[in-house]
Amino acid sequence: GRLAGLPRYGDTTAARILRGIAFLRRTGDFHLLHHAMRQADVFARAVRAVPGVERAEITGSVRRRGELVRDIDVAIATRESPAALSQRLATFTGVKNVVGAGDDTFAVHFEDGIGAKVWVGTPANFGHLLVRTTGNRAHLDALVAVAAQKGLRLDAAGLTKDGEPVCCPDEPTFYRTLGLDFIVPELREGRDEIARAANGTLPKLIEREDLHGFIHCHTVYSDGTNTVAEIAAAARAGGYSYVGITDHSEASAYAGGLTKEALLRQHAEIDAYNRKAPDIRVLKGIEADILESGALDYGSEFLDRFDFVIASIHTRFEMTEAQMTARVLKAMDDPHMAIMGHPTGRQLLGREPYALDMEAVIARAAERGVALEINADPQRLDLSWEHCVQAREAGVKIPISADAHNVAGFGNVDLGIGQARKAGLSATDVLNTRDVEGFLRHGQSRRR
Repeated sequence: GRLAGLPRYGDTTAARILRGIAFLRRTGDFHLLHHAMRQADVFARAVRAVPGVERAEITGSVRRRGELVRDIDVAIATRESPAALSQRLATFTGVKNVVGAGDDTFAVHFEDGIGAKVWVGTPANFGHLLVRTTGNRAHLDALVAVAAQKGLRLDAAGLTKDGEPVCCPDEPTFYRTLGLDFIVPELREGRDEIARAANGTLPKLIEREDLHGFIHCHTVYSDGTNTVAEIAAAARAGGYSYVGITDHSEASAYAGGLTKEALLRQHAEIDAYNRKAPDIRVLKGIEADILESGALDYGSEFLDRFDFVIASIHTRFEMTEAQMTARVLKAMDDPHMAIMGHPTGRQLLGREPYALDMEAVIARAAERGVALEINADPQRLDLSWEHCVQAREAGVKIPISADAHNVAGFGNVDLGIGQARKAGLSATDVLNTRDVEGFLRHGQSRRR
């Protein structure tokens, strides 16, 4: 209680600091997915160059596209002994030490703090090793039960029948042996994927190629670093047929929010670009602030100028759940709101979501026809994949956006695709798989 007694401090500030300390204690051992993916890729490529290694694949939570990662996992197929392999890995640049050397499972600790768990198996049974090291505990337990029903035994060593090994050199063979359709890594979370693989009802998951539109990006008009023309050129190069410019609205002054006069200049620039570049359509969007009252920034008459409106919360995160929920529900009543941006406001390893009744928000989104965004910024990944499942089941459309502030941010889309696949989304569930006219119909359908 001593902090609250200091000048300019009080109980509220002390409580906020305590919550921050608790948050750091919960998350301190984790890493953002894109950081873990990068390190895992570097490590796996280096391992593949080691003599005697026939295959090396990233597994674990990175392969399942988990939002946060504690350690990276790599499965290795080799005919050499684990002891010889661990000795070679210990000589890698950046490796601090190897723990458990000589076992078929050992840990590699790197100088920068993140660690890798290495799983060693034979090429003849590498499919089992990949399954074993990719799925979570619930998924693996369900597979053990399926194996028993088929008269097989499944354990850490692999599949056996009547005491004899049943080798599975690849994952499709493993799942086929159990009478299951192949289950993609993102779905191996121990939900309903085993039952659906058994009865042939696994969804056809969205692929990057299904996206026609690139939406939610910022330019030099607000807090982005590229021009409208540069963003459009990057979208064209990425294979998109339309791009939605969504700079910040005026209330986000800290992010260079646009005045009405600045937006009119931007719209004139977009019109000029569209006249000379018919191979891609630039849409006039906005990321309008949801104000404390629940109103959208700018007001109805000016919002009519936009092709579509993303509405987001950027202030007053400390509101109670009842207040924040009422704020969002009121915003959804505005017919201009086509998409809710980063709906829970979370920043992974940085900020908790604001208090919000997501069941009520998803229900209102379904009722009003408001899409709920997967914001693929690696620090957001918001909606979470669990909330995406709920939204999909309620019939809510889900756009995948990059929240790009420069052309390099276009790569964020792949993280959003992973999030959508974990939620079991097909192309028809995702708003920006529509062509430009279909997307515009959603953006303007409630204004009539």
